[in-house]
Amino acid sequence: MRARKVITRSGRKIRGKFPSVKLGKQIHWESPLERDAIVMFEVHPRVLSYQEQPIEETYYDSRGQPRKCYPDFRIQTLGGQELLVEVKRNADLRRPSVRGKLAHIALHFEQKGVLYRVITETEIHRQPLRANVARLWDALRGVRISDAARAIVAGLRADRLYRSSELAAQIGSEGMLLALIATGALRTSLEADWTSESLVWLPRNTEADDGSFPI
Repeated sequence: MRARKVITRSGRKIRGKFPSVKLGKQIHWESPLERDAIVMFEVHPRVLSYQEQPIEETYYDSRGQPRKCYPDFRIQTLGGQELLVEVKRNADLRRPSVRGKLAHIALHFEQKGVLYRVITETEIHRQPLRANVARLWDALRGVRISDAARAIVAGLRADRLYRSSELAAQIGSEGMLLALIATGALRTSLEADWTSESLVWLPRNTEADDGSFPI
């Protein structure tokens, strides 16, 4: 449950809902950058789950006055970490008032022993991560994964790395392969350009490296 309603006070702010396959529900966003972050959370192999507007917290500003804050997301990562995430435009962080507010919020969570991070379009839109995220989301929405494809994946060896072209030929199509990666049934590096030579592996292959979550 969200700690507050996603609203538009001015009537001019762009907002909407995202149909999460990973969570099986609609996720509310308040800016295009938040929506882009959600798509990244949705298909990134290091993100197990996420929630928008997870909590209401009281922190203290530079005058010692209590203020309310609502972190944009809570993220559960594959490595077992839980962290709160604030999504901000680079332009916002150039404003001293915003930087000061976020510094006091960060101090509040640090004192509580809670991981808190701010991410901007620098992290969310960097390439080739963004292109790979878009490719996976398109496949997840547009391709129905067949039982035959799932059976082939179930028979793959955990100690092997497979070329994407090789595996796509076995499964039936590159789109099917990408959809399986998007659901977490298979893994690849989102930090490298996707080609016919890209390596793909099973999640239980602990020696392969799919990169860290970009925070």
